Amino acid sequence: MLRIFRHFVPASIVFLAFVEISLICFAWHFYLLDKPFSISQTYDVLRSPSLYLALLTGAVMVLSGLYHTKVFSDYRVMAIQIAVTFVFLCPIALAWGFYQTNDGAAGSLWAIDRRALFSWLLCILLTRTVFLMFADLNVFKRHVLVLGTGRKAARIAALAAEPSVRHFVPVAYLRCGDEPGIVPAEVDVDEGDPGAITRFARKHRATEIVVATDDRRGLPVSQLLQCRVAGIHVIDYLDFIERETETVDLNALQPGWLIFSDGFQRSLLRRVCKRSFDIVSSLALLLFTLPLLLLAALLIVIESPGPVLYRQQRVGLGGRPFVLLKLRSMRADAEKDGAPRWAQAGDPRVTRVGRFIRRARIDELPQLWNVLLGDMSFVGPRPERPAFVDDFCQQIPFYAERHCVKPGITGWAQTNYPYGASLQDARNKLSYDLYYAKNHGLFLDLIILLQTIRVILWADGSR
Repeated sequence: MLRIFRHFVPASIVFLAFVEISLICFAWHFYLLDKPFSISQTYDVLRSPSLYLALLTGAVMVLSGLYHTKVFSDYRVMAIQIAVTFVFLCPIALAWGFYQTNDGAAGSLWAIDRRALFSWLLCILLTRTVFLMFADLNVFKRHVLVLGTGRKAARIAALAAEPSVRHFVPVAYLRCGDEPGIVPAEVDVDEGDPGAITRFARKHRATEIVVATDDRRGLPVSQLLQCRVAGIHVIDYLDFIERETETVDLNALQPGWLIFSDGFQRSLLRRVCKRSFDIVSSLALLLFTLPLLLLAALLIVIESPGPVLYRQQRVGLGGRPFVLLKLRSMRADAEKDGAPRWAQAGDPRVTRVGRFIRRARIDELPQLWNVLLGDMSFVGPRPERPAFVDDFCQQIPFYAERHCVKPGITGWAQTNYPYGASLQDARNKLSYDLYYAKNHGLFLDLIILLQTIRVILWADGSR
């Protein structure tokens, strides 16, 4: 894993993206321009339009979800997204054809367009095939020695068994003290031998030790210290889960970890940059989508009586309430009894126009005004209604801590977890919200915005 501006990014995915974009750039430069390949001419690629088109192609691939970690666990999803990306790349290939031909003849454009798309598809199929062949080999994974055999160790074992996890492999589990053996232990820790864990780790070529004991009493501190000075990385369970899943494990979370771990930075420069980003991006998007908003408002008025805008109280920064704006997607009497309730799949209260604008996220666009007012940010945890927040704070530990940042139109939980309509869904989303609150920055905000476009394109999580 690479940590870029406090956000964890799989190094293998970054390397794959670099290789694919480089291959596409060289293929378009030498193949489409019919230039003979030579080492001396490789520097010309940096000044060629093929470089900019390859970067644009890479952006389209990101927006299509081709670099999302879940894509690599399902070949069918990858094939579908490659096909969708192929369609989106047609305008880029056509632009390349216009650049290469002066006369704009249909035959010449079709020839260049076909060659560009064929070379892109060949590069993608080649790199993805090689990547999937080698990604599952344990020799390319980080070898991890897990200290513990209880519930935390079982979580690591379940995580390592997931098809989308290709970053680490547990080489062994060591029992510590009287810990229950949920996961079969390779050997018990010999507390009388200070170098036992070090020798065992080197025998199994482990480069990292995860301290995943359910009870810290009786922890072999001296043996772990020997491992650390011997050059073996020792990491706490919560830090390991945060790095590998980009979430926070609520079942093991303790106040001490939030207090002493790095994160939750609130510098003046960070606040100014985020606020400036919010104002510029929300104002630009509001002006750009104004015709769409007016059309949606007209359709809402035609279909059902009632106000166009739906005003609802939500909880914002520091637990302070504010009025959130949305386009009305339900009947005007959807909550005539005054009791708040979640939207369900196939909810009969949703109108036909409402079903479309919810699916395309158009109903969220009026919240850009909330961003301009400063009640919300462009990116952040989704604001909830006060009645739900009071209930969650009583039943879910650390739920109030998500209010340490401004709520957003989109967020880390919205791009990684489906629509939630239960207490358990709220708990699962909190693990993503706390990760964002701890590690948020402009880099993570940019990733969330790109993934939001992917979610909109694939209509994930809408009801």
